[in-house]
Amino acid sequence: MPRTFSEDSQEFSSVLGPHGPLLLGLARKLCRQGGVDPEDLVQDTLERALLHFELLRGWSDGTRRSWLCTTLQRRFIDHCRRQRTEATEGPLLKWVHAPVLVREPREWRSWERISEEELHEAVARLRPPLRDAFELHSAGLRYKAIAERLGTTPGTVGSWLHQARCELKAWLEPLAATRTEELAA
Repeated sequence: MPRTFSEDSQEFSSVLGPHGPLLLGLARKLCRQGGVDPEDLVQDTLERALLHFELLRGWSDGTRRSWLCTTLQRRFIDHCRRQRTEATEGPLLKWVHAPVLVREPREWRSWERISEEELHEAVARLRPPLRDAFELHSAGLRYKAIAERLGTTPGTVGSWLHQARCELKAWLEPLAATRTEELAA
């Protein structure tokens, strides 16, 4: 939802208004070779200032002036880049045709054929430190937090998770392969 400054327009003008002539002078200097309208550049800068007004309000006048000048210069560079891209790439765009998308039947990955229940059963078969580390990691904990909970080092947790994944893969891959063969038949 866009912000409105019905009551704060006076404050916005009093805080940023004194910088208007400086911004317009800088914009005219930057835009003297044409291509970008200085007034539009100042307008873009003031639009950005409006979006960041809460931040700018608390700054000193010098810091505010620096922010405004830097923003104006960056907006100018953005305009120049856009114009250069349109000039160099624009004529080539008429040769670009949108591809026609034809959806191929989706190939199932082997792990997608494993049910959630089968996965839980396989996790339950893991040895206690591997299972605990795997379950905590699946819950979103990072290695360091898991290590603190299990009283070990993050490196050991990484090793346990690797072993757990290898064991789960060894148990679940044959099951997935069987499902693939059943569906293919």
